[in-house]
Amino acid sequence: MPPTTHLAFNRKKQTIDQLSLERPQDLQRFYESVELGLKRIEYRLIRLENSFSGSDKRYEEEVRKYLPSIQTIMRYIKKPVILTKVDVQDLFDSYEQALGDPTMEVKFDMESVRLVQDCVNKIINFLRSGFEEVVDSLSLILNFMKKYCLSFCSVKGDSLLETAINYEKTRREFVLAVSTNLTDISAMADKFESENGIKLSDFGSVARGYAERMEAKYAPYLFMFVQAVQNVKDSIAEVRRWIQEDDSYSTYIQLDIVEKEKERDEVQRTLRDLQVRCSALDHRRKVCKRDISECVSELRRLANKEKSLKSQEECILEELRDIEMDIEVKEIRKEERKKVLQYATKKEREKYDRLISELESLKTKQPGLERKADDIKRKLEFLRFRRELKHKREEQLKEITADYTAADKELRKREKENERLQNAVLKLREIHRYKTSPEVLKKLFYNMPLSHSKNKKGKRKGTLDKLEKACRVVAQSIEKEWVPLYRMLPFHPPRGEENLRVDIDDIITNFMRENQEVQAKQALLRWRRVHTRATLEDLTNTLMYMKRRDIVEKIGEEIAKKKSSQSEKKQSPQRSVRVTKLAVGHPMKLKLASTAAIH
Repeated sequence: MPPTTHLAFNRKKQTIDQLSLERPQDLQRFYESVELGLKRIEYRLIRLENSFSGSDKRYEEEVRKYLPSIQTIMRYIKKPVILTKVDVQDLFDSYEQALGDPTMEVKFDMESVRLVQDCVNKIINFLRSGFEEVVDSLSLILNFMKKYCLSFCSVKGDSLLETAINYEKTRREFVLAVSTNLTDISAMADKFESENGIKLSDFGSVARGYAERMEAKYAPYLFMFVQAVQNVKDSIAEVRRWIQEDDSYSTYIQLDIVEKEKERDEVQRTLRDLQVRCSALDHRRKVCKRDISECVSELRRLANKEKSLKSQEECILEELRDIEMDIEVKEIRKEERKKVLQYATKKEREKYDRLISELESLKTKQPGLERKADDIKRKLEFLRFRRELKHKREEQLKEITADYTAADKELRKREKENERLQNAVLKLREIHRYKTSPEVLKKLFYNMPLSHSKNKKGKRKGTLDKLEKACRVVAQSIEKEWVPLYRMLPFHPPRGEENLRVDIDDIITNFMRENQEVQAKQALLRWRRVHTRATLEDLTNTLMYMKRRDIVEKIGEEIAKKKSSQSEKKQSPQRSVRVTKLAVGHPMKLKLASTAAIH
């Protein structure tokens, strides 16, 4: 028979049994296969109910025929409620003994005991073997659901992945609910046969409703079959709800991606504003520190000069006060002598002339001293201004430092928030890719890893190909010209000017605190990721167009260095060395011995 083609595989309708032998075609068809399996289980369940109570009777009618017999034997065992098989086991044993010994005296109704024993055995047999096929089918479906309906997220993930975390929790609740329902079916029979017994409170609302309507609360075991049927129905309902949740999961993840990207863009805008603010505050802080340093150094340098100026100022001011007093006294004496000048003698006239001469000398000396005092005062004012400027800058520095600390703290907070959002977006995109890719189902079927290995097949870990080596050399040498290089590199499919601008802004924003080599490296990594046909020739041609022949030569040297080292390894003769038998000793002795054997 020829092998099945891919088209034929996708066209055929898969069943639950086939999923054990082949991978699901996609999630939607997997849901259809599960739904088909659930409908078959529902059909089997209806047949099981009919086989228990008969096709033409209801469960209530089947149970009611046992109630009189149960009430009859309860008078013999003298118990108000039959909780466990142990309560009636002695009666059953006596009945079996009476069947084997016709001469045995019987103090109970044989027919009633027979009916009750038939009822108990019938219910237990159905719980143990009747539901076996249904439970196995549901367990198989549950295993497939656990295998293919995944959240791809852990319960302890970031709170930003709330949808994925909640779905993982819901998924685990579905698994627990279905497993518990299926396990309880056979567990009810075990519990009834044990000493603990089974109570009406152990059942759900449906079984308790049956007991209340039939007024048969004294025999809870009659409704174990009803509870088992309800457990199967609840399990089917849980699986269907699980399918609905899983079907809508990828849609909710896509909505989360859009929402988180908006939040990330808003945080990045705030982050850029904070970066600008921190940069401005840091610049102002450095300016203040520089001014303070200049003022301190200048005041320290002029400290002795300031003392000298103050001393000179005091001397000059004292001298000016003396001159002003002398001028005032001499003016008074001048006026007094001027009044009697016409009667004065020659000697007195000479004294008067000498007085006028002294007065003019003092008046001539006074402006010079005043100018000198003003000059000293200006110098001292300058020093006071520098000291006040220093104090002012110190106060400003305290305020700016406080603002910078607060802004830097907020910046760090926003950076962490941006990193969290970026990681959340990447994780959500990964989840969405896993939930929408049929290849993931194939990997899950064959138990393959979902993510590709970073090391290429056939390449040893740590080795670099030519393009990687060239990108490393370019990143080390291109410096600030990585921006025009990224704009000039070819892209397939075409990138567009707007997308190039967004790429460059994104690299600058995310790697602002890194050096230009790291930024250039990220730009080249993005080019290799976006450009599906990236080659070494594209890179070197662009560098030649930018007139960076020096980098192209460095690339050639790096590649030639690698080739020469490889050729030397190939050409080196592989000679077997016969080492003389030595006792195990120091490694250096062994090395010397092997070297001697070579020579």
